[in-house]
Amino acid sequence: MSDELSSFIDAVYREPYHLIGNNCINKSLRIKAKAEESGKRADLICCIAMWLVRKWHNFPIFSPHVYTEIEGEKVDVALDPGHEEIFCKNSELKTIMPVNISRVTRSLRRRAKSREGILQEKDEEASETRLASNPLNRTPK
Repeated sequence: MSDELSSFIDAVYREPYHLIGNNCINKSLRIKAKAEESGKRADLICCIAMWLVRKWHNFPIFSPHVYTEIEGEKVDVALDPGHEEIFCKNSELKTIMPVNISRVTRSLRRRAKSREGILQEKDEEASETRLASNPLNRTPK
């Protein structure tokens, strides 16, 4: 990764984590946008995460989680350094059932575009058929 992108990721990592405002989704979306702006391929990955709470003798907590993958490299900055002391480190987070949201979205867009093209062709054929069957639109011989 470039120095600019790495410093941006580090700055986002150091921002305080807030469940409502500055959570894993917001941080990951910002990193994805910056990576794509830099010309890198970035994907959002959604999963179920298992957090180990150190304060409670590594008691596991399960929750939905989102992180970014930049050109195949996992970038997870959900928790800031202060929260990593309470919970586990971002790198120690266990993920279950990861789904590449970006890939699914691209696939759905492609499918919608192809379906849209097919429907448009059918509409054109139907309008041509209506025009041909209308006696007022026929030219005299």
